Amino acid sequence: MVGVGRALGGRVVTNRDLETVLDTSDEWISTRTGIRERRFVTDGQDTVTLAVEASRKALAHAGVPGESVDLVVCATSTGPASMPSVACLIGEAVGAVGVGALDVAAACAGFSYAAAVASSMLESGVARRALVVGADAMTAIVDQRDRSTAVLFGDGAGAVVLDSGDESSGFVDHILGADGRMAPLGYAGHPGNGDKLYQNGREVFKFAVRIFPEMVEKLLARNGISLEEVQYIIPHQANARIIQAAMRKLDVPEEKVVINVDRFGNTSAASIPISYPDIYESLEPGRYVITVGFGFGLTWAANLYRI
Repeated sequence: MVGVGRALGGRVVTNRDLETVLDTSDEWISTRTGIRERRFVTDGQDTVTLAVEASRKALAHAGVPGESVDLVVCATSTGPASMPSVACLIGEAVGAVGVGALDVAAACAGFSYAAAVASSMLESGVARRALVVGADAMTAIVDQRDRSTAVLFGDGAGAVVLDSGDESSGFVDHILGADGRMAPLGYAGHPGNGDKLYQNGREVFKFAVRIFPEMVEKLLARNGISLEEVQYIIPHQANARIIQAAMRKLDVPEEKVVINVDRFGNTSAASIPISYPDIYESLEPGRYVITVGFGFGLTWAANLYRI
């Protein structure tokens, strides 16, 4: 991972702002979710513009031109059209034209899926440099009158540049899972729900608290490493209470866990890559980062990255 970048919706929306339009309060939101503010897109912004901005920042951080990228993978559930893919539009915008480009739809687990796809293609030799993006403008699908979901979500994008040149570091293991039997617990785009997002918050919470530590423990066990060797765990930023409950099960100290849901809310597939700019400069070679995603589908995925 040689470059990282992020982009956020241009409008900061605090809990106090939501108090004026919903039957809710700052205390209710912050106590139950850990969220204090989130970012909403403004005029001229959408999933594509956020993804392109984050991608350009990641390429600049890596010090490489877009023309050097030979694979673009974008995790998103909120592209402005079913075709073309967001990844295709990203490639055109950054100069990665004529290379492989595909979207991955796995909801909030999307970036972990995309990282598995891209790193596997690098390992196989299909590509040598990949741009991997998680981007969602959740305000496009959230019913802003529904206080059970409107307080949770924000808009953003995160991008990373993966290079196959350094065999001493990179993604070394992945877990991917899904269970369509739990599809009724969360969905969007169904005409019966006005095409807006629905979730059974209680059941999704229970699922996430269970699957999160299971994936971490599985990655550690099958790769023969300990939690002491892990520098950071980056969870999907759905809800601070989910993260805290999972960390108690794992007995992980707070300083190992990256949390920014308080600032950005739940940005779906973007929440994990949005976190990388906060920690990238502090990464210690030889240690590990674990990323964990879980979302509608229901889907789940985790990645083990050696720094």
